[in-house]
Amino acid sequence: MKMTVLAATLAVALLSTAFASAAATSSTQTAAAAAPTNPPAVWDLTPLYPTTAAWDAERLAIVAEFPKLKARQGTLGKDPQSLAAALQEMFDLRRRLWRMEIYASLQADANTLDDVAQSHAQQAFSVDAQMDETTSFINPEISAIGAEKINAWLTQEPALGQFSYFIRNVLRLTSHTLDASSEALLAAAQRPLEGPHDVFNLLTNADMPFPKITVRGKTWTLDQETYTLLRTDKDPKVRQQVFKVFWTLFKAYERTLGASYAAHIRGEIFKANARHYSSVLDMKLASENTPDAVYKTLIAETNAGLPTLHRYFKLRTRLLGLKQAGYPDVYVPLTSKSPSYTLAQAEATTLKAVAPLGQDYVNTLATSFGKSWMHAQPQRGKRSGAYMNGAAYDVHPFVLMTFNGDYESMSTVAHEWGHAMHSVLANAAQPFPTADYSLFVAEIPSTTNEMLLADYVAANAKTRAEKVFALNQELELLRATFFRQAMFAEFEYKAHEALEQDKALSGSDFSKIYLDLLKRYQGDAQGAMHIDDLYGSEWEFVPHFYNDFYVYQYATSISAAAYFAEGIEKGDLALRDRYFTMLKSGGSADPYEIVKRAGVDLASPEPYRAVIRRMNHAMDEIEALTAQ
Repeated sequence: MKMTVLAATLAVALLSTAFASAAATSSTQTAAAAAPTNPPAVWDLTPLYPTTAAWDAERLAIVAEFPKLKARQGTLGKDPQSLAAALQEMFDLRRRLWRMEIYASLQADANTLDDVAQSHAQQAFSVDAQMDETTSFINPEISAIGAEKINAWLTQEPALGQFSYFIRNVLRLTSHTLDASSEALLAAAQRPLEGPHDVFNLLTNADMPFPKITVRGKTWTLDQETYTLLRTDKDPKVRQQVFKVFWTLFKAYERTLGASYAAHIRGEIFKANARHYSSVLDMKLASENTPDAVYKTLIAETNAGLPTLHRYFKLRTRLLGLKQAGYPDVYVPLTSKSPSYTLAQAEATTLKAVAPLGQDYVNTLATSFGKSWMHAQPQRGKRSGAYMNGAAYDVHPFVLMTFNGDYESMSTVAHEWGHAMHSVLANAAQPFPTADYSLFVAEIPSTTNEMLLADYVAANAKTRAEKVFALNQELELLRATFFRQAMFAEFEYKAHEALEQDKALSGSDFSKIYLDLLKRYQGDAQGAMHIDDLYGSEWEFVPHFYNDFYVYQYATSISAAAYFAEGIEKGDLALRDRYFTMLKSGGSADPYEIVKRAGVDLASPEPYRAVIRRMNHAMDEIEALTAQ
């Protein structure tokens, strides 16, 4: 199922205080839009299906439609009406399928310990695989019709209009499209190829024996959510204890998770070879016609900007009063520990922060907050991280996160609801075939919201310490979403490259690749931060590595988001219009072109250099404040 998901690695944000006042001014004009006093913390899935029995009946009904669609094989080239009818039937069925699948996946993610829910999710994913098999004849038949005849048909048959982008994409990828029997075979292989990800998900969320840890007399189970909470503790000894215990656990599973990840990559290499691509990266970028210059420029510019990251770590070391910072010190705030927020307060603050996006946006978001679209309640067995799933076109988006009451949780609310509002806008403006937007665009509105939120907090800081805290949130967003995600992207590139060269990689080999990158990015040799060899196991923790060459889009998106947030806060209404046009475009064009039309060329160095300048400016501000 194609889902628009949000980030597992989230930070908080802030732009320059030079234009933070604009956010404060605009927010006072929208104070009437407030979040509910007690917003729901658990989602309501009944708008999807009233009961599990109704869901199961729809699952079976969808499967019963497959023979009818399959019967259209061999008819698409007959005339434009036949092509339009087949595509309409396919998209109508996929629309129902995604709704069915999201219901099962949301139940499974809310409780990975629920065997029945896990079984339902497997059943749903099996139907998705059957759908891929059933429709595997469509692309080869469109390719066989040829561009000349297709172009004529598009002018003759209005019913083909909503499918034109899909059709042109198929024609563009003709050289990588196989015959119908081969396409069916690849589609049938997809479900077993997802096995490594299933193993990773269940092992790291449900089956790992997470250890106990005692902090100031309180005993915690050090699972993923608790690790995220305790790694910000103000006591360096607590942070060191948390890191040592947590990563020692993952180190013990290095062989198992190494075998799982290597098997996943080999599955992707198999698909790339079958489709005659030179690499997995080439296959992933080609699917949406993204220039490889985007990936290469990002990596080059991030490496060129590493001295700025190292400057940040040295600044943190000084302000934290440490002789030598280590990796356990990377998440602790520079000033006091994060303020506490209720979920209602987080939503109300987010509404004030996004005021520069206009009253319509604020009102729609406020109304959505008051509904049961989000599962934010902490609970054992819940999938870690956060995401938004907007695949239920006829219903509404759903958000999963765990609200811990700190600033990062509030920033996650702003982030994931940026995704949700993207889906609301795209679904309202586009027909189903072009509503589902690319991951390349998805992270822009989410990180834009994070920046607006931190700008608002900075503008309303009452003390110097609060201002420094807010500025640190900007730096943390840039570190975590620009530098860290680019490091992940470089790790993926090196791991795939080694296996594509038929080298054997074990878990310890992956850890060595990751450790080398971690030391270079964190400035171990430059004295910016000491990296213990144990932390080479961190790659085992990252779920996005099972969605190949996805994470680089966090870094490209935050570069675009910085551009939009700065201009919109300054009152550039034309830019804001282009921003909303981008969101409403859904998947109606190549995602790189959609962003470029809005004013940002992510294949050029300038967006990334602007991020580096912004980071240096924030550090200049902190140094000036702390020198007083």
